Amino acid sequence: MNNFYVIQVTGGSSTIGHHVAERRRRQVLDWLGLPCADLPLGSDELLKAYHAAMRLGEAHHQRTGKRCPALLTPELIGLEKTRVAILDPKGRETRRFWVGKSTGWMPVHLSLPRINTRGGFPVDLDPGDQVRIVRRQRI
Repeated sequence: MNNFYVIQVTGGSSTIGHHVAERRRRQVLDWLGLPCADLPLGSDELLKAYHAAMRLGEAHHQRTGKRCPALLTPELIGLEKTRVAILDPKGRETRRFWVGKSTGWMPVHLSLPRINTRGGFPVDLDPGDQVRIVRRQRI
């Protein structure tokens, strides 16, 4: 048995891990203040519930303009448009980037090589990583 779901999207398909789908479903329902039933991991029932939660989240955003913060990196909240250095647990710098934020109802923080870059990669911090501010963008 696979540990992921294959999801059809425009132009092809994508995958999402069973645990990731369950965590995101719970995060969205929590954000909406709705109850979350326990479902068998990897089941078709869970996949349907995941899709239903995502539709509810998007509909809530359409009505209210609110964005679900569940996928934002806690250490980077409020540091958008800031250049940061990431330090490993031993204090060694591993990388630098400008902090951006994606659009849509469930944004993620983005690692941007330049402040005027139009796209980037989702930020992925390892346990114990530290964030050091290098420079803030003038507004």
